[in-house]
Amino acid sequence: MLFPTITFAVFLVLVLAVHTVLLERPTAWKASMLVASYVFYGWWDWRFLTLIWISTGVDFVAGRAIHGTDDPGRRRLWLWCSLATNLGMLGFFKYAGFFVDSFVDLLGSLGVEASPGPLGIILPVGISFYTFQTMSYSIDIHRRVLVPTDRLLDFALFVGFFPQLVAGPIVRARDFLAQLATDDRSPIDTGRATRLVLGGLFKKMVLADVLGARLVDGVFADPGGSTGLETLLGIYGYALQIYGDFSGYSDIAIGIALLLGFRFPANFDQPYRALSLQDFWRRWHISLSSWLRDYLYIGLGGSRGGRGRTARNLMATMLLGGLWHGAGWTFVLWGAIHGIGLVVERSVPGLLGGESSRVGRVVRTLVTFHVVCAGWVFFRAVDVGRAVDVFAALGGSWTSAPGMGMGVVLLLLVGVATQLMPAGAADQWWDRAARLPVVVQAAGVTVAILAFDLLGPDGVKPFLYFAF
Repeated sequence: MLFPTITFAVFLVLVLAVHTVLLERPTAWKASMLVASYVFYGWWDWRFLTLIWISTGVDFVAGRAIHGTDDPGRRRLWLWCSLATNLGMLGFFKYAGFFVDSFVDLLGSLGVEASPGPLGIILPVGISFYTFQTMSYSIDIHRRVLVPTDRLLDFALFVGFFPQLVAGPIVRARDFLAQLATDDRSPIDTGRATRLVLGGLFKKMVLADVLGARLVDGVFADPGGSTGLETLLGIYGYALQIYGDFSGYSDIAIGIALLLGFRFPANFDQPYRALSLQDFWRRWHISLSSWLRDYLYIGLGGSRGGRGRTARNLMATMLLGGLWHGAGWTFVLWGAIHGIGLVVERSVPGLLGGESSRVGRVVRTLVTFHVVCAGWVFFRAVDVGRAVDVFAALGGSWTSAPGMGMGVVLLLLVGVATQLMPAGAADQWWDRAARLPVVVQAAGVTVAILAFDLLGPDGVKPFLYFAF
């Protein structure tokens, strides 16, 4: 079930109706939201609900067991039970094929022929997100920064809450369960929720899908058929496409959660105006970057132990972060680019100049953006060879871009504007719109939705992060 569809619209209307009816009955409300969440997820494939139930059951029991003993050995045993279950499911469904293929390639390089049949493993939607979410619950309890809930219903809803179930944001248990504990389920700031949903639809259906269909897909499918200028614009286009696609999903998810009474933190903050890679990761997929920082980087030792260990921990975090996104060497290389960049930034402070002058900030932003774009080439390409072809295509003609239409150029400019506009400008505009009569607001929302449908390509494309 995709957000920008009639099916989901009907589903959401029904959920909001039930939400309104059951506001004063907390247990019934939680049960109804859990059922709705399972229906939402099961719409893709009911079989994979089993994985969510396994993760929910194991981590609920493990969390209570960790909290219920002071014996270090037993606490570690239950923590590893949680980690092994979640990482085991993630590893099998997401990486089994990758490791088998890599092993076969290694044998081939040694002169040994091997031809295993296809494994036929289907990647469950959202498994990368909800496994990370439940693991953080067990880890926080083990670190004694979280007291486990004694209500299985509450924990199950934390794991399966449908707005952010399949593509984040990755919500921490201490934030979600604290909000769930209140009996007040009244909608919070419906105006902001509407803005988030409409803005997310625009980012997805217009910015991301149109740039993908009319520019990016062609460049990455046949790099040799594009001029150097088209290739460069295609790389820029993909940077805006993946931002529009994923931040659009996050905005819609946060907006829907807000309609149901939950405040989720922002997941993106104009990432392409970052002054460094470190700044980029403070702005891009914030829930994941903070997860990697808190549970992987710090777990490995963080910045303790000198420059050498810090560099090692940064590289390990980004390589594993790259692999988390996809089972392929392109994602490993994407992570390596960011890891090396972060190590260089820490090792050579002031490499890109200071932030005191406007020129200095512009230079830092442009350098950071192009390093990020170089990484996106590997992220988007089907394999390493295709990524090399894209870079090679940059050596073609820079005097023409025959495949570019004025509509694509305007969308590129709109995408740039989303990154450069003053912080809070959109909120100020919406605040003024919210003061208009309700009838005018309703008409505006209707027109906006119709415009998104007309401007976007035919059909609704899945969100890119559904594949990760």
